Amino acid sequence: MRMMHSTCVVTDMRLGAGEQRHAEPAAVGCFLYVRHGGVWITVGRRAYCVTQGDGIWLPQSVTHSVSAVYDADICALRVDTGVSTDFVPAARVLRCSDVLVAIFSATQRAIIERSYAVVVALLADELRAVHETGGTFAVRMPSPGSRVAALCEALLMHPTKDMALRDAASRAGVSCRTLSRIFTRELGVSVGRWRREVQVGVAMCALVRGISVAETARVLGFTSSAFSTFFKSRIGHSPREWLARQRIRPPEESASG
Repeated sequence: MRMMHSTCVVTDMRLGAGEQRHAEPAAVGCFLYVRHGGVWITVGRRAYCVTQGDGIWLPQSVTHSVSAVYDADICALRVDTGVSTDFVPAARVLRCSDVLVAIFSATQRAIIERSYAVVVALLADELRAVHETGGTFAVRMPSPGSRVAALCEALLMHPTKDMALRDAASRAGVSCRTLSRIFTRELGVSVGRWRREVQVGVAMCALVRGISVAETARVLGFTSSAFSTFFKSRIGHSPREWLARQRIRPPEESASG
């Protein structure tokens, strides 16, 4: 599905589970704030997992796509960089301050439009203060023309743990040896390692949607305890700890996480 660029300063974007939208390069920058849920936002050769309370800055002339594993609600702010010339020149994920969260969570878009220059200046300040990779979870992606491009896009949405190498190779239309060689050359890791990284992002999207640790683990092919250990090894916090840091209350049934 093509994502048309609006002439409005602020637009709402609601995606259903499994929905993907593509955006062509625009003459202005864009900040995508995730109000609810989590999404993969692919920019060039990287797919960033952006979850509730976070946003991503996309400079002008950048092609990107948004993929929702589960339902997601996004606020898109068109940014005229002429209002503030201090924007960082590359895509960057931002853990928004309480002030920005309050601004982007507002149901009245007139609030942002009325104070547009102030909001843009505040956003520029926060982006400059963030390290390029600080708090960012992303996976490498193949080039659009790669023989594994379609496979990787599909696995971003459904990275099942038990997919055999031969099944993945069959979906990509190549031999197991060729598949392994392409992943190593283009992504720098094995098929299994790349898929495990994707599972972390999918788990983050599930947890912020209120899906329990037990159910998230089951969908990804783990036991609850194994999933919590796996998640902590990659994020540095257990699922419940991570949710608390995201300012989201874990569901009661996830107490084992």
